[in-house]
Amino acid sequence: MSAVDARFKATTIGHADHRFCSPLSAEKAARLIDLLELRPGARVLDIGCGKAALLLDILARYPDATGVGVDLNASFLDEGEADAQDRGLADRVALIDEDATLHLANDDGFAAALCLGASHALGDYAGLLATAFAVLDPGGLLLVGEGYWRQQPNRAYLAVLGADEEDMTDHAGNAERAIRAGFQVLYTATANADEWDEYEGLYCRAKLRWAAANPRDPDAAAIAADAQRWHDAYLRWGRQTLGFGYYLLRRP
Repeated sequence: MSAVDARFKATTIGHADHRFCSPLSAEKAARLIDLLELRPGARVLDIGCGKAALLLDILARYPDATGVGVDLNASFLDEGEADAQDRGLADRVALIDEDATLHLANDDGFAAALCLGASHALGDYAGLLATAFAVLDPGGLLLVGEGYWRQQPNRAYLAVLGADEEDMTDHAGNAERAIRAGFQVLYTATANADEWDEYEGLYCRAKLRWAAANPRDPDAAAIAADAQRWHDAYLRWGRQTLGFGYYLLRRP
């Protein structure tokens, strides 16, 4: 892995077997895509696009749409570009290795925007809502995937996450914050237990498999230990505590 990608090494390894870098099944993704009901010629933005799997699925579903995906993980973008080539979508999508804030300072006029688990690319959830509102056309749609607390988090779990309880609200709170930012909430859904188990299980498995295959790598032991610690915390606390909501929002 190149030095440029060193800061993304652990997450790139952990998501080796994921199409979507969030707890999202193919069935739920297809339902959310259908609900977009994009008009011909729609331009779609994916903030923190990762491998751009959802963006490419949207372009496949809406053959007149074009897309822009922005991310800082060059390894993920390489996978997305290869996928776009394989699916015959490369001429309708631009995947850009750039800070989202910098890119969106010079780009707007989108019919729809996506941001699944990547609101940190614009600072936080509030920053995402404000920026998306600014770059969307009137009537434009924003599909957000954002974490929330299902119950009050245990302090030990917060320590593993490196988070504070105030970093997130509950499911209803995420919707309320979108309304306060000027959006209409059209539809909501949440990741179910199977989606979470698949996401976390593949993440742990990929890291441990990589560490076993690369014992001489200086990060192998730390990556393996972190994978086990993270998955243990998921089983002990996370499965009951951390939720992930999907919010389809409309800019009036």
